[in-house]
Amino acid sequence: MRGVRLLRWRPFRLTMHSRFEAASGALDHRHGVLVELLDEDGRRGVGEASPMTHIDGGTVQHVLDLLQRHGSSLFESDEPTIEGPGAMALRCALDVAQLDLRARAAHQPISWLLCKEPAPWVSVNAVIGGGEPSEVASFGQQAMETGYSVLKLKVGIAPLNEDISRVAVLREACPEATIRLDANGAWDEETTRHAFEGFYPHRIELLEQPVARDEVEALARLRDAAPMPIAADESADSPESLERVFELHAADFVVLKPMFLGGLRPAMAVAGRAAEHGIGVFATTSFDSSIGIAAALQLASTLSTDQTHGLATGEHLSTDVLASTLRPRAGRMAIRSSPGLGVAPEPAALDAIATAPWSEVAVTE
Repeated sequence: MRGVRLLRWRPFRLTMHSRFEAASGALDHRHGVLVELLDEDGRRGVGEASPMTHIDGGTVQHVLDLLQRHGSSLFESDEPTIEGPGAMALRCALDVAQLDLRARAAHQPISWLLCKEPAPWVSVNAVIGGGEPSEVASFGQQAMETGYSVLKLKVGIAPLNEDISRVAVLREACPEATIRLDANGAWDEETTRHAFEGFYPHRIELLEQPVARDEVEALARLRDAAPMPIAADESADSPESLERVFELHAADFVVLKPMFLGGLRPAMAVAGRAAEHGIGVFATTSFDSSIGIAAALQLASTLSTDQTHGLATGEHLSTDVLASTLRPRAGRMAIRSSPGLGVAPEPAALDAIATAPWSEVAVTE
């Protein structure tokens, strides 16, 4: 990228308010790396690389090793050719940081670089992890009282009969809510068919990733039999399995996670391919810091205005790179009118959670 003079990075550790449980694993903290680009005019663009081991085997150490190994050569083209564990998260950070720089130079939000008419705000869902039925019901009621209309409940953590009980209790507690479920690939095909029967009476909006990421043929069969729409989440994180999702029309929706797709521009390319196949999309975060949330929000504003997105994960963070984490208001998140991402790391907040000092390398053209 022309004009970049310095590449900097700093690792950090976020903590959660409480342990968040999903079929893919439990989170009580989240590790990531802030990546910052400085241009010749002193502007700064920032992105976040926060890999998840269960997605590509990547860790923060992998990201740091890639940065140390490749350094300024990452900018020899607009699309870095880094591969291996942690590479997609680093690609995401670089893509977002470059867009942040370009949008700041153009004095407009990133979304205006990506789309002619981005939405000024998007609807978002509350996300509920594992817990006893009474806890799930209480969280759902609190979310509805603060203005959410869509609740996303993680399933696949406990036996199916317990999941069905949790869904029933949530529906009873929140009769007006739109409820979507996410199994994170926990079930086999037979269990999923039983889940359809158990969940159907409770008016489920959609079910995300009922089977393992590589089981795309099973996902296609299930979509044909499902009484509710099916979304591909983990199956969208690999180019190979994503291609099979499109080929088999294995899902009604594809979940766009910029962190695992390599950034905003690659995510938009996936959205375009999905549209060609008549498949809908919505954006979600992956329990990122406010930098990752802001990036996913910019993406969401370029997509269909009638979708609800999964961007409210900041409510589960107790620490962040900002003093005030990006959170929804009344089930919505607005695009800030300030240039670029609309946010930037705050030094005091970052110092409190950083796990190492800044590293940097000069970029030469």
